[in-house]
Amino acid sequence: MDPIYILSDRERDIHFKEIVHFYNVILGDSADHNHFEKIRCCIIDYKDPEEAVSAANAIRAFHPQLPLLIITDMKSGLHDQHLLRINGVGGIRLLHWNANYPDKLLTDIQSLLHPEYPTQSVHIAFVLSVYNEEERFSYVESFCRKLQEYIRTHVIEGSLYLIDDGSGDRTIELIQTLERDTTLSINRINRDVSPLLNAKELGRNTRKAGTYLEGMKEIEADYFVFVDADDSFFIEDIARMINIVRLGYYDMITGTKDTSAENRPLVRVGLSFFKRLIIKPFLPEGVIDSQTGLKVFNSIAVKRLFPHLKEDLGLAVDLEMMFIAKRLRLRVLQLPVACIDREGSHIHVWKDSIRFLKSIADIWRLDRRIR
Repeated sequence: MDPIYILSDRERDIHFKEIVHFYNVILGDSADHNHFEKIRCCIIDYKDPEEAVSAANAIRAFHPQLPLLIITDMKSGLHDQHLLRINGVGGIRLLHWNANYPDKLLTDIQSLLHPEYPTQSVHIAFVLSVYNEEERFSYVESFCRKLQEYIRTHVIEGSLYLIDDGSGDRTIELIQTLERDTTLSINRINRDVSPLLNAKELGRNTRKAGTYLEGMKEIEADYFVFVDADDSFFIEDIARMINIVRLGYYDMITGTKDTSAENRPLVRVGLSFFKRLIIKPFLPEGVIDSQTGLKVFNSIAVKRLFPHLKEDLGLAVDLEMMFIAKRLRLRVLQLPVACIDREGSHIHVWKDSIRFLKSIADIWRLDRRIR
């Protein structure tokens, strides 16, 4: 069995020997060079990013070609700038640990030891926020059917997540019924990924922000599609955005409906114009609108954005994502998308507009120093 050396402070309580059971696991708490002649790979699991970098360079001082797998998590400050400080020529992978997906650890080890063999197909997560949708659940159900057909036909390794944002009606029961009635497609390749449709419950109302954070934290995927659940967007636009982000030129693709929405009240058109003027300094170059409910991210963008996002911003979390993306210099593209404004929207035009203005000041105060 291939020997693997693991350096860990044990704070994440990862059961390495159970997960990586068919490798010869050697656990340590220091960079002991006596092991380096025989090991094939080293896993570094420290909560403190500086300790992780220090341990990696101590190992590379003895064995510059040894592959390294560095474990972090969504709340940690370890990111790509830390990896740039690690010496040597061996491969390096950064694994964001999620206890719900322990097999990801094994997959990353395999890719380091055997880079010539592909280990996993690209997985796309479709995340839908739902709140008090009982009376118009037919829209939600219709949209889920369309997305499932798209996944089965064009994506294969994809999953749909309905996250209930603390509904006070029967919404959670309805999406759980939808979950039970949905089966895996027979042409699915990777049977270890999540079921085709998943229902999740927040248990509190966060005005969408919490559903974004829950999806980013709990779901393991290569690409994330965040989209309103009321069947107001078209599969053709979603597919176009996915195809563009998968080319690798952009980290985020965000839609804008400001010039294309159908059945939109004049008061909302006027308020959107006013908002665009105010938020322009917060947006990346080429982006004019932050609030359209259709966005596609690669996993790197999700991992870089998540530590800075705040649940209490509610609907303004969309603007915060754009502002943080600008501060972090992520590559963002905005595309016009077709949209139908459905009746029964939970947006309170004047009240939410006032909240939004207050949130702009909070975003500037809390996030302007992010780099």
